[in-house]
Amino acid sequence: MHFFLFTHIHLIMARILFIISVLILSGCIAPGFRDTASAHKNNAAGMCRALYDNVDAAIDYAGARDHGARQVKDFPYLRSTRLLASFSHELSDESPQWLVWIDHMADLDAHSRALELRNLPVSVKSRLKNDVLGELNSCRNLLIMTDLMYPQQRARLRDAVRVPDDYVNWWQLLGLYPITAPLVGAGIAAWHDKTRDTFAMPLALLPVKGKLLRWIAATRAADDSSIADERLNVQQVSGILKQSKNPLGIPLPSHAELEQLFATFAPIWEVDAVDENDQIGKIRWEKNEPTVDIDQPTYYRKISHTRFGEHVLLQLNYIIWFPARPGTDIYAGKLDGINWRVTLGPDGKPWLYDAIHNCGCYHEFFLSDRLRLRKNLRSTYFEAPLLPQPAPAQPLVLRIAHHTHYIQRIYQEHGTDVQSPIAIQASSLMVAEDYDALRSLPFDGGYRSLFGNHGLISGTERLERFILWPMGIRSPGAMRQWGRHATAFNGRRHFDDAFLFESLFERAQ
Repeated sequence: MHFFLFTHIHLIMARILFIISVLILSGCIAPGFRDTASAHKNNAAGMCRALYDNVDAAIDYAGARDHGARQVKDFPYLRSTRLLASFSHELSDESPQWLVWIDHMADLDAHSRALELRNLPVSVKSRLKNDVLGELNSCRNLLIMTDLMYPQQRARLRDAVRVPDDYVNWWQLLGLYPITAPLVGAGIAAWHDKTRDTFAMPLALLPVKGKLLRWIAATRAADDSSIADERLNVQQVSGILKQSKNPLGIPLPSHAELEQLFATFAPIWEVDAVDENDQIGKIRWEKNEPTVDIDQPTYYRKISHTRFGEHVLLQLNYIIWFPARPGTDIYAGKLDGINWRVTLGPDGKPWLYDAIHNCGCYHEFFLSDRLRLRKNLRSTYFEAPLLPQPAPAQPLVLRIAHHTHYIQRIYQEHGTDVQSPIAIQASSLMVAEDYDALRSLPFDGGYRSLFGNHGLISGTERLERFILWPMGIRSPGAMRQWGRHATAFNGRRHFDDAFLFESLFERAQ
């Protein structure tokens, strides 16, 4: 269900190998055997590094690299995220947390490599051994032992575990960023003002150009008691978050618990639908192009985490796709979509909602009464966060505009904000898919990731990229992979920054 889930076999093998290595190094094994074992281990480690080099070369040659979690330089058997990188200099390498941290990065690489190998063309895959994935997994355990047995090597890993940002410095230099950024900032401020005006309108007066259609998660739509039992109260949510914390303090609910959490906080998508481009559907490959099948309404689920004070908070991501943003303006293009994110506090309540389009654009924040905007935020070369309205109570309805797919209002279903009946023309049930399915979709008898180099989706480029490139963001407006969303044109901000919320908001007193 999520990238921190390990198999028992993986953990047991890692621990057994680790214990054996400790025995060898500590002298608890006879000297003759120890010397022989060390020689075999060093030879095996060299072969393992060669295997990783060969597999990496094949993956890169075929263009099958997954650009979500980042590879750790000089440690090809580990990958990291911004969350994991945030722990790199906080952990003692003699603590249990250190091993858990390594396991997380090892598991990220194992999962990413499984997808990359599946996405290889048959012509490339045939040159590799049948059980190359199993050999890579065994080699990963061996290399973790041999590479990290000494303090200086562990220190080198700490420095290597970093995730570079998604801004291109030389573009900003060439584009005279100090001059052009304020001009772009003025346009962003104007859009913020227009958005706040839209949110200030009474719900019943929001314009409707087509038909108001709703898409509802199947787990929310049924009336029978079995579905109702899937929804959790605040105490149950808080209990799950507390009991599922690992030694790093990261909540990692079980599969069944995640099913309940996603069902509990799933929003209703209410769209002003003018044509099929306003219909929510399922991503698939068709004739070498990504398309959205509107006959299969689907939302994609992913968990993430953010750090806030002493807490690591669980986030539920609900991601939808539209066939396109139609039109002739610079923002129009193939595919469009929204990532709605629910950040749960340790008390079991949503502390914050936020949303971006799947390009990383139009980042909006909706605060609960638990948080408030920090005082004395930067004013120069800084994009102020957009807070169009406070967060209402659950269950939530998201009103979406036609064509632009801008969020126009967040309101509680059957709440006091609904001043008059809203004429909903039809409702459709949505099925859930794991977001990782997009990283390896059926394609021409095999598999292929939706995402290409730098996590971008080829064919979704927008004309705005020719205007906004001096801000340093690759292909502004193009759809991209989770973990590759730069969300600010002025300054630097990432959707998956481990300290994003803490840098912008503080606890309300």
